[in-house]
Amino acid sequence: MATATTTTTTSSFAVSSSSALSSSGAAGRGELRSRGGPHRGASPAPAAASKKDVNDETFVGSAASALEMEKSGLTEDGKDALGVFTALWAQVMSLQVVKLYVATQKLTGNRPIAFAWLMLMSFGCCAAALFPHRSEALLALCGISVPVLFFTGSQSNHVFMEMAVCIAILGSFSRRRSRWQAKCTSAVRLFLVALYFVTGVHKLNADWHEAEWSCCNHMLGGILALKPLRFLTELVPLSLGPTFTAVTELGLPFLLLAPQHVTGRTFRVATVWASAFHLPICMMLPPMSVYPFSLLMAPLYVFMVPAQITRWIGRANLLLMVPVILLAAKSWPKLMAPELPDGEEPYEYPPYGCWAAGVIWCIVAYAGLIFMAIFGGEGAAPVVNTRFSRLLAFGVLGFGSLPYLGVRNYPALAMFSNLRTEAGRGNHLVLGDDFDFLGWQRDYVTIHETDIPALALAQVDLAPLYTPQTQTSLKTITAAAEFWLTPPLEAWSKNYTRLVWREYSMPFMELRRRIAPLAQNPNSTGFVRYTRTLAKANLKFPALWSWLGKKNLENDVVIRDNVIYALNKGDHDEELEEVLPWWQARLGRWRTFDVGYSPCRH
Repeated sequence: MATATTTTTTSSFAVSSSSALSSSGAAGRGELRSRGGPHRGASPAPAAASKKDVNDETFVGSAASALEMEKSGLTEDGKDALGVFTALWAQVMSLQVVKLYVATQKLTGNRPIAFAWLMLMSFGCCAAALFPHRSEALLALCGISVPVLFFTGSQSNHVFMEMAVCIAILGSFSRRRSRWQAKCTSAVRLFLVALYFVTGVHKLNADWHEAEWSCCNHMLGGILALKPLRFLTELVPLSLGPTFTAVTELGLPFLLLAPQHVTGRTFRVATVWASAFHLPICMMLPPMSVYPFSLLMAPLYVFMVPAQITRWIGRANLLLMVPVILLAAKSWPKLMAPELPDGEEPYEYPPYGCWAAGVIWCIVAYAGLIFMAIFGGEGAAPVVNTRFSRLLAFGVLGFGSLPYLGVRNYPALAMFSNLRTEAGRGNHLVLGDDFDFLGWQRDYVTIHETDIPALALAQVDLAPLYTPQTQTSLKTITAAAEFWLTPPLEAWSKNYTRLVWREYSMPFMELRRRIAPLAQNPNSTGFVRYTRTLAKANLKFPALWSWLGKKNLENDVVIRDNVIYALNKGDHDEELEEVLPWWQARLGRWRTFDVGYSPCRH
């Protein structure tokens, strides 16, 4: 069994439960007894151990520590923080049920398979929502969600994060529920640390602080377009927004890793800070709103304040909040954007059709977290650190580091960061192409013209779909009305959003990934006019390449200039038409980019 340690900083806690500690055998291995109670012949741990890491049995040891377990939000009857997480996570994952249902209505083939995925996901959500205090329900929900997300989910950041959370829950499983919760707290905490850190690092780029192009200012414009908040337009110091966001994402990891006080103060502060950060970014009118991301983040903070959660709502039926939220959602669009015509709602993408309900859900969830973190009383969150939780965190860090290795940037947790790493024109303030030894993203093409849907809709600007008030708000704060995304192939349900074609660039490998399968189909038609360039690496630490004996180009080299390639018209390009190996097609994925500037991109 992997070594497990539990962190606490409260001497009173260790003293009161010291009888549950053992200095021999299982204590050294960090293992819990399956049925609790101290080992025979075990000697009590000294009170001084409370100042350091102590065996996890301090938290989840014996019946003698039942009172301390209750104070820390640990129970064995299922009426605990883990049960609250289960209920909330079932509601979050119900978005996947909506998505699968919409997909099945559009399919003409493979409907039985799609329907099977829909039924599986529906079963998992219903089981967890109806029986949140049963461990089997949470195992079923997460066990079903991972394959469903893997096989049916798009290549997107929030799908990756949902899979990571489900894996964190499954990998932390213990038959003893109190131990399972403590291990989940460790896995979720380190997941959050890795997530915030890597997204914060992505935002250390020049364009993040450019008032016109910054994604942060863009979203602030969307928030200030809401009717109840419009009066803040002249009061909010917009120039501080990008700095505050970067400080939040780089500061939260240190707060989450700080030693816990007996009151759980550090986790409680982190919960309030994170809630105040995630709530506003879901409130904008669609298609700017990122409420699916805010939805999935809220349940994770249940593990940071388990004692307060258990004390206040551990035995509550959270299903009761659903009809109330759905009822309130009916009037929400009119309250936020009264200028909308009757019966008209803003265009939502992805087309879940749940924006109003999702925003109200987030308000209720985050307001509840803030209230309980501040007024819910004291109580530290038990943490059982495991090797698995560390591996998960390193996995998230590695995934988020892929843009700097030149492997991929979509998804790679670089959403809404203004980050550009391609074409030897990276805008990061610290990291350049120094660790990109493959050169995949420096070999790029600029698409001048095309009528091939897989390329014509490779980038879509959502800004023309904004409400008039949102566009006015962006203009008022001098933020560019550009909000680009690279939707999954054949996933975009509308036509072009801009009347004038906009050139863009992408790595040649991404062009090949899109064109090669079409070239194998004799019925495919269309053309593309492009220029292919091999860029000089942007090195921040050239000594590294010199030490490795790797040479850089003197200048950018244009390999093919203004080439026209037509599908099935007798044109042949063996390199372009060669289908990528399966592993490369799965691994190497990029969104579109612009060489000259870096606007807000998903």
